[in-house]
Amino acid sequence: MEILSLGEKIKKLRKEKNMTLKELAGDRITAAQISHIERDKSHTSQELLDYLAQRLGVSVDYLIETKEMQSKKITDNLILQSEVYIKCNELEKAERQINDILDICKEFNLTDNYGKCNLLLGNINLKRKNYSLVINNFEKALYFFIKNNDKENIFNCYLNIGNVYMIEEFYKGAISQFNFAEEVLEEIQLEDKNIHRNLYSKMACSYIKLNDPEKSLEYIEKINEIENQKNLKEEVDMIILKANNLLSVGRHEESKVYFKRALEILEKEENKTGLANVYSLISDIYKNMGDNQKSLEYSHKVYSIKQHDEDEYAVNSLLKIIEAHIDNDEYELAKKYCKIALASSIKYKNKFNEYKVLKYYSQMYKKQNENVMSIEYLSKCISIVSDLGNEKILADLYIELGQLYTDISKEKELEYYQKGVSMYKNLEII
Repeated sequence: MEILSLGEKIKKLRKEKNMTLKELAGDRITAAQISHIERDKSHTSQELLDYLAQRLGVSVDYLIETKEMQSKKITDNLILQSEVYIKCNELEKAERQINDILDICKEFNLTDNYGKCNLLLGNINLKRKNYSLVINNFEKALYFFIKNNDKENIFNCYLNIGNVYMIEEFYKGAISQFNFAEEVLEEIQLEDKNIHRNLYSKMACSYIKLNDPEKSLEYIEKINEIENQKNLKEEVDMIILKANNLLSVGRHEESKVYFKRALEILEKEENKTGLANVYSLISDIYKNMGDNQKSLEYSHKVYSIKQHDEDEYAVNSLLKIIEAHIDNDEYELAKKYCKIALASSIKYKNKFNEYKVLKYYSQMYKKQNENVMSIEYLSKCISIVSDLGNEKILADLYIELGQLYTDISKEKELEYYQKGVSMYKNLEII
């Protein structure tokens, strides 16, 4: 990880090629002039740079690359590598490397990467549940991102700080951060609807916790707008969601009136998809609130409505049911729905859904410390994803497989880590 001046590069390359000063100088210049250049005591012309690059077997671009440019490239790559370490849960290794990167950033005034390092440190401390340090890291990162007008990472910082406040049940603070995030999001106009949906869902949940159903409904409406731009039954969806909000704050009689009104319209229209969509949305909101049982209840409602249709609502509700049961350590129930989802995936030749279900099996066995069975199912996932050609998911699976082999076979562990890292490099992730 050397950062060299022009003279230092020339000297290093000359020594690697076992050339004397006189041999490098040739008939072009003197050995003394080469010595001056190597000590950065003399400037070089473009013509001389061309000559030295040719003699040393490198490009002119490599020779003239400044220390600042080198440090930016090196820290960019090390930041990506640190992200891989964090993903693999190698937090100590990631932290040590990030601290080394910070030293380079300070020396060469790389404010953008200084901010990114603090963002990564925040993610590490989030995994460790050191929430006071998390806030400190994200606030430091925010300072540098604001300085560099990096809107996307400014948004990420506000969102992350808000998430921590939600974990600590400081919902007013969370709303404040989410409001900042929303303002930035409007400026950068990201096309990824999931980003908007995630933010609005968290805001809706925070307002529910603050007993403000009207504000919660405002953000639920925004979610519904994103998800159902062509849904003619938007009015019905809103009635159901308003009823749910009223119910959550104990206004039972008012809630009953809205539910009855919605049911009358839905029964008349026989709008199963509209109802399934609303229940799916409510399930997501309860999941974000941390109410796993309520989330599971509404996922079951969706599946009950759509199980014979075999559409995206049926599949997604099954996957949500499986996830909820795994989170609750209810493995037999999770396996029951895995069998249904797997049969459906095979019947309709949906390989990606088949992979998802097999991944759940692997996850369950891993949580039960049955690593051999977990490896068996993860290997099936790798076979399917290889055929699908999704290299990013495949690389992730190789890294996971390497982790599973940690206490079984160091040789296999290294083999799969190398495969995963090699694919990350090919994808230019590291």
